[in-house]
Amino acid sequence: MKNLIVITFLLTAMSSQAQNIRVIDEIVAVVGENIVMRSELEAEYAQAQKDMEMYDGDLKCEVLNQLVIQKLYLHKGAVDSIYASDDRVADELDRRIKYYATQIGGEKKLEQYLGKSIAEYKEQMRSKVEEQMVTQQVQQALVSAVKASPTDVRKFFADIPKDSLPEFGEEVELALVTMKPKPSPYAKQYALEKMTKLRKDIMLGVYEFDYAARANSDDKGTAINGGELGYFSRGQMVGAFERTAFKLPADSVSEIIETEYGYHILKLIDRKGEKVNARHILIKPLIVKSDLEGLKGQMQTLLDGVHKDSITLCHVASEYSTDNQTKDNCGFYVDPTTGSQQVPLAALDPVMIAKVSTLKVGEYTSPEPFEDFDGTSGYRFFYLKEKVPAHKANLKDDYQKVQALALEKKQEETVKNWVTEYKNGVYVRIDYKYENCEEMSQWKGLSN
Repeated sequence: MKNLIVITFLLTAMSSQAQNIRVIDEIVAVVGENIVMRSELEAEYAQAQKDMEMYDGDLKCEVLNQLVIQKLYLHKGAVDSIYASDDRVADELDRRIKYYATQIGGEKKLEQYLGKSIAEYKEQMRSKVEEQMVTQQVQQALVSAVKASPTDVRKFFADIPKDSLPEFGEEVELALVTMKPKPSPYAKQYALEKMTKLRKDIMLGVYEFDYAARANSDDKGTAINGGELGYFSRGQMVGAFERTAFKLPADSVSEIIETEYGYHILKLIDRKGEKVNARHILIKPLIVKSDLEGLKGQMQTLLDGVHKDSITLCHVASEYSTDNQTKDNCGFYVDPTTGSQQVPLAALDPVMIAKVSTLKVGEYTSPEPFEDFDGTSGYRFFYLKEKVPAHKANLKDDYQKVQALALEKKQEETVKNWVTEYKNGVYVRIDYKYENCEEMSQWKGLSN
């Protein structure tokens, strides 16, 4: 299975242990004008040891093999004028930092973990991210036209030895519809009045904006940092909020903005080209018990309509559900690797797994209260359409999964054939310490 190892484990970006490895540097491979340094190999090897505990072969040699292939992609990218613009690289860096910060509890904690400032980390990672983006574009261009036809799928499945057929765990076709109440006009008016007074006090100098955010903002994720959002570009925020942020003069406080989340005010911190950093305060209209009771009744009416076939589940999900993961697929969860509505039960969170255990096939739950990750409340119901017991793979039940595996194999073969052909026109030299590795055999003799 060594040839099935993909380059994704080389695309790690947050392992401080890997980044802080100190070695006496030297060149271990040359591919055209691109080089692989020993420090790069050691860093990726350290990460691969965590990600690839079970590997039949010399893992360090395989890591180097994948690095050489990556440099071959970069050579192809340079020849074909494929590049990643500064803006795209900056956007990707910002996206990663935002994700990491969310996972670890904020940018301050992230800086403590990294042992450096966010700005220093971005500068360190910029060239690596740029290379990754070019690599991904070259890879995509190579495999974009590859398809797995029904004939390919049948042949792929027939070639699998019977005693090697994959085992699939229990799977389900599960739908979810969530709904959240809309605030009453009175609650909206109260929230607006609160925001109006807060803005007036800030303008009069009674409070500093960051203090007011910490004490009052209903966006608890940013309130702890004085309302600071971090740099964002166009398309990342809701419309009215974003338009105001990009028009706001430096150090000024915006007028009150209404969005689906409530009422906001903004203060610009900095602008860098097509990115801005701002502080904001959010005041949400209060949701009261009667709002939730009314929502429960509305959901029950919709469910009654589904039971009587006067309305479809798909219509209810697409028109009313607030769950972005399922609403566009008629309420059903989808396996992202295959596009199938049959999803592994183990891939669902523990709450969903427990819910499935209480349902019979074809059964709907009654509306039940839930609290979302952002602290908002609402009602939801589930529908269990199908339950597939654990089983050995077969084409009848698992066609989409087998098709995905067949496509992956064709893509791997396409890339392997491209490497075999393209490498002959490129200067490649491997350090003598690695040239006899089995994993590096395809590069032998190219530097002579």
